[in-house]
Amino acid sequence: MKKTMVDIKNHLMTGISYALPVIIAGSLMVAVAKIVGLAFGVSDLNAFADSSGIQNWLYQTQEIGFKIIGLMNYILGAYVAYSIAGKKGLAAGFAAGLIASLTGSGFLGAAIGGLLAGYSSEWVSRKVQITGSAATSVPLIILPFITVGLQVVIMLLALGDALGWLNNALMTWVQQMTEDGTSTVVLAAVLGGMICFDLGGPVNKAAWGTANVLFLSGVYLPAILVNVAIIIPPLGYAAARFLRPHNFSQTLKEAGNGSVIMGILGISEGAIPFTLKNPARLIPLNVLAGTLGAVTVALLKAYPIMPPLGGLYGGFTVGHPWAYFAGALVGTLVIAIGANLLVNFNDDESARTADEKHSTEEIEIKFD
Repeated sequence: MKKTMVDIKNHLMTGISYALPVIIAGSLMVAVAKIVGLAFGVSDLNAFADSSGIQNWLYQTQEIGFKIIGLMNYILGAYVAYSIAGKKGLAAGFAAGLIASLTGSGFLGAAIGGLLAGYSSEWVSRKVQITGSAATSVPLIILPFITVGLQVVIMLLALGDALGWLNNALMTWVQQMTEDGTSTVVLAAVLGGMICFDLGGPVNKAAWGTANVLFLSGVYLPAILVNVAIIIPPLGYAAARFLRPHNFSQTLKEAGNGSVIMGILGISEGAIPFTLKNPARLIPLNVLAGTLGAVTVALLKAYPIMPPLGGLYGGFTVGHPWAYFAGALVGTLVIAIGANLLVNFNDDESARTADEKHSTEEIEIKFD
């Protein structure tokens, strides 16, 4: 049972990983159009709907971006199925995404439908065997007919209304949390701490997946909180390396240079080489930094004005961008100062160099 649940989680995360480039692409289109629109002094590009020239181009770019984001349920359903059954699951997986969009069941419907599509496709391909000249009818006709038919019967007729109601209830609840000050702070603390706990591991991915699930349904604030937390560990250790360079080995100094870029791009794994020096001290420090950074963003009332982007530059897609950057700065300083106080990042390399030198001095070769 435990293995089955792990498999299901892996299939869902695979589907989300395929949907993520769609999210990013659509968000970039919307963000670029809105930022250029702001340069014209217009915050609502719908005012350009009947215009011509570059103004209409901006409106059309925004609309295309939103339509690209609207493909997410299709991609999610299809590639959850693909992760289970390969190409033979794609037709039913796309049908799952379509039904999820039609019924309003959103991510929940696409995910469940994708699992149904994948497992049913795998089962039909094993159980239905036709030999001879009609063998090609299985993947081309019989398999899609059965698996897409199951989507219509189960996901549309049987579960469509129920999943649509459940998804709407969940989104309303989360939306209320993001609008209530206390609940938003709690949400920020939990997501920020989880993101920075294992730096790309299962706890990190659970928080990241939760934020992206909500993103798929148009609830953007959790994604903002997660985006801030992700950039904190690599930027924090990069700042620590520059703040007190003599506390770091040459290897970690070079890693710190790379962490600057990884932090700007939002790749938390850039902090792993530093955290491994003393996980017992640095993991709690990372969690504290992520929690304080995300909570700062929540307290300063950052809010989405468009589908938010990850990375440090994601602040430009947020209302009150200074709140986003302040949260990143708070978390970065917690690690930059705390890491230098808690850990000597030179010890192991210095000891290894001394041992190598000692070993070299003991070696003597003579030729008579």
